[in-house]
Amino acid sequence: MKAYYIHSHRSLVKRTWLPLHIGVEGEKWCNPFSQLTTTMELNTVPFWVSPGKVYVDVEFPLYRTEYFIPIVRRYLYRGCTTLIVQVPIITEKNLQQTFYSHLEQLDGIALDYMAVPRVSLTKLSTSMVLFFGRHKIPFIIVEVTDKKQLLEKEWQWIAQAQHPSFIPIVPVFSFNDSSSFSYKEWLTLMEEHQVRTLPSPITEEPLSLENLKATGIFPTKGEFIYQGDADYNIYPAYEQQEQIEGNEQMFYHKAIPYVTVIRGQVIRAHLELDDYNGYGKYQTISIPNHFTQ
Repeated sequence: MKAYYIHSHRSLVKRTWLPLHIGVEGEKWCNPFSQLTTTMELNTVPFWVSPGKVYVDVEFPLYRTEYFIPIVRRYLYRGCTTLIVQVPIITEKNLQQTFYSHLEQLDGIALDYMAVPRVSLTKLSTSMVLFFGRHKIPFIIVEVTDKKQLLEKEWQWIAQAQHPSFIPIVPVFSFNDSSSFSYKEWLTLMEEHQVRTLPSPITEEPLSLENLKATGIFPTKGEFIYQGDADYNIYPAYEQQEQIEGNEQMFYHKAIPYVTVIRGQVIRAHLELDDYNGYGKYQTISIPNHFTQ
């Protein structure tokens, strides 16, 4: 893979539109001043550039279909470069086999991908937390359907099992009755029991930088940072300027990029997709919450 560097007047760096000068070498971002003087420049001055987006497959769950390609393409068209795929866990029996058999089905998709277990609150156990923490999974999704069960859960044991991996627990609320429980209340409950969770809820939008840091997905994904994966999107400025200047975060979530690059490789250019070669790789995390301070 050829080395090159990017010079951009408008790039989304830590949620702010700033000039950017950064190199790409060996699938990673690097210091451009460490590259050879003959290194090719990718001229992105007329364009807007943002980091690759990291989505959880909340809106279009892959586990609900046997044919992944159309759904993966939906995320790819939105500028997704890493997809976090939910894996339903019904029982602890054959846990490792169940989880990794789902991963095998994803082999060959165009996007880099991670996997997270989705388990009911009543089935969440300390052994599950220990298992997924050891395997460097970004977080555990817990389905909460009963407020009483939520409040009576022995969270102190879950908190102990989170060490030393620090794997966060994040809820999906779907109560069977008229009960409600806000994410703010969830954060208060988790703080009371010293359970690690995410700063904001999982939604259909790309993960926030705060959530990326809390999960350990950052610094490998989601930002322009040396030694991180060279994932990014390029947008024609004339099409996006009104959206960007009006609401930069809405732009980031809604705009459709012209070019999508994963680990330095162009995967999509306008309407042309290179998604048949299975460029995507399975990814694990580094250290959750290591960069939150």
